[in-house]
Amino acid sequence: MADFKFSDLKNTYEGFEEPLIRIYVNGMDITQEEVPLVVNDVEVELSNGFEAGIASFNLTGVYDDEARVFAIDKVKKYLFLGSTVIVLLGYGVSLREVFRGFIARVHFVIPRTNANALPSIEISAMDAKGLMMANRHSKRLKATCYSDAVKEILSANTFLSQKDNNMKDFTTLNISNTPDKQDQGAGGGGGAGAGTGKTSDKRVEMVEESDYEFIVKAAKKFNFEFFIVGGTLYFIEAKKNTTPLITLTPYCGLRSLDVGYDISGLARSVEVRNIDMEQGKFVGDKKKAKTKISMGNKAKPLVEKQSFVYLDPTAQSKAEAGYRAAYLMDSIDYRLGSIQAEFIGIPELVPGRFVELKNFGKPVDNSFYLTRVRHLLENKVYRTVFEGCANSIKS
Repeated sequence: MADFKFSDLKNTYEGFEEPLIRIYVNGMDITQEEVPLVVNDVEVELSNGFEAGIASFNLTGVYDDEARVFAIDKVKKYLFLGSTVIVLLGYGVSLREVFRGFIARVHFVIPRTNANALPSIEISAMDAKGLMMANRHSKRLKATCYSDAVKEILSANTFLSQKDNNMKDFTTLNISNTPDKQDQGAGGGGGAGAGTGKTSDKRVEMVEESDYEFIVKAAKKFNFEFFIVGGTLYFIEAKKNTTPLITLTPYCGLRSLDVGYDISGLARSVEVRNIDMEQGKFVGDKKKAKTKISMGNKAKPLVEKQSFVYLDPTAQSKAEAGYRAAYLMDSIDYRLGSIQAEFIGIPELVPGRFVELKNFGKPVDNSFYLTRVRHLLENKVYRTVFEGCANSIKS
């Protein structure tokens, strides 16, 4: 059963009639009536990829046409670079948080005199990933597995560890154990003492890399995903939660839809190889595709003949080669199906989850994994645009 029903959301949001937005900057609501600001052109873009999430919006009513100056004194407390930003969207009186981050850019814009646009202040915010890209380290961590190393790095991040106005964690960490931690639990950590019942002392190292680069490397190593939605940072196994977030039909506020299937680039297997030069032996592993193709009987024989072999000098064991092969195989599998769609604004839609299409007819009816979601509020119209992928065609 899906996490949300469209009919329930329609009741919660009072028929999706009156879009509502709240934007908090350092805990202050810039959309409240007593502040003489008008918020326009709101866009929140979220992804389960490795790029940072972004939120942008324009403030109008901040320019004195007669004096031809920006009324900075009225708005300066909302414009400090680095200020925390929380964006909530919804309808009626119901809201859901869709973004949490910090102000990264501020632009003061006066359009051409014959343009319809008004003078405005454009604010762009990034989620915490933007801060993780700026540093660079070479150090030995306390952790002896990658998931603990990720926790160690994130827990030391000042921005992530701060508290909100209610003294709650500004960012909640959702970090799953990587396979190397499970191996340690079985006595196979690979470091000193492995297989003897002793705790491994093989600590993880950072070598000339930022926090962001290290975590992305760890995610790719074990087929994990690293992304942020609202106040939660995820470092989790890719596509593990297969429960649909919501079922969408042609009657759920559909604005546009493009579903496609493409067998180019697909393969039935991926093999990762390396040579252990110290021991002079072959290291490698192979993973088979989980792609299910059913539209006719012509495509499957073509794909069955395709395979990929990758040489990876970082794979030091069969297990490491297997992790890498699983990541590569998964990325190939999900090239099969794609979706680009636009619906009425639904705050619950987030990347990193599956949505189900129903009542569109086969083969459009399918489950798609959301990879990118954009929430747009323009001229009092709220809409959600998303992209996704699939590794099967339902018959």
